[in-house]
Amino acid sequence: MSLLIIVLALIVLPAVLAAVFAHGLGARFPAMARRKRVALAALGAGLVPVTPGLIAVWRAYHLTTLVPLGAVFMLGLIVAAVVGVPVALRATRRSASQPLDVVTFE
Repeated sequence: MSLLIIVLALIVLPAVLAAVFAHGLGARFPAMARRKRVALAALGAGLVPVTPGLIAVWRAYHLTTLVPLGAVFMLGLIVAAVVGVPVALRATRRSASQPLDVVTFE
């Protein structure tokens, strides 16, 4: 059961968030470069699931040592790189291949 929760928290949730963030950034800022959209979507999707862990480590150690806080932050960056980037790339591929309607975006 705990393995299922870990899979949901560290794989499924960041994948869904990366796709939603990428589509949202593409809709809100259509002129933004694809690389920037992918990077922002992946970073947000990777850090959201580890935010409770960051808060828990911050409260437990009262910032006496930054090693545990850095370890949880690095876990978020690894999740962003492994899960968020491929999903965000896939999510932006369809919107990047469709031409913009000039009348809609004027």
